[in-house]
Amino acid sequence: MTACYDKSGIRFLYPENWQITDEEVSRDGFSLSVQSPESAFWSLNVYESERDPGSLVDAVLKSMEGEYEGIESSALKERFGEIESLGYDMCFYCLDFVVDSRVLAARALGRTVLILWQAEDREFDRLEPVFRAMTLSLLNPQPVAS
Repeated sequence: MTACYDKSGIRFLYPENWQITDEEVSRDGFSLSVQSPESAFWSLNVYESERDPGSLVDAVLKSMEGEYEGIESSALKERFGEIESLGYDMCFYCLDFVVDSRVLAARALGRTVLILWQAEDREFDRLEPVFRAMTLSLLNPQPVAS
């Protein structure tokens, strides 16, 4: 089953057994995280002012490189319906785990959005379709049935 987040003009679907955490509102937008029952998470930053998606994902990559030694990254472009995003796939070691992470940014819904999802390597592979479905439901919302 799915749950629906619907606030401040942002709507997306997520698994009902995942929890919304760290919801913060600022003058320029808001951010939130959706935490799986395990260690995976999907996070969203929404900026009301226009931001350059390339600069946002570059800043995330630089921050991650400062945090994790030996991080591997590759640039990517992805399309979600009509919305084109750019970002990075990243892989790094944390403690004894291999962690995979993806950051994407796009102009969508009249705003700039930054999305990051992350999980331990095996969990990432299993949850990749869930992360993609959450992102698709955000960037290409469908009308709500009445």
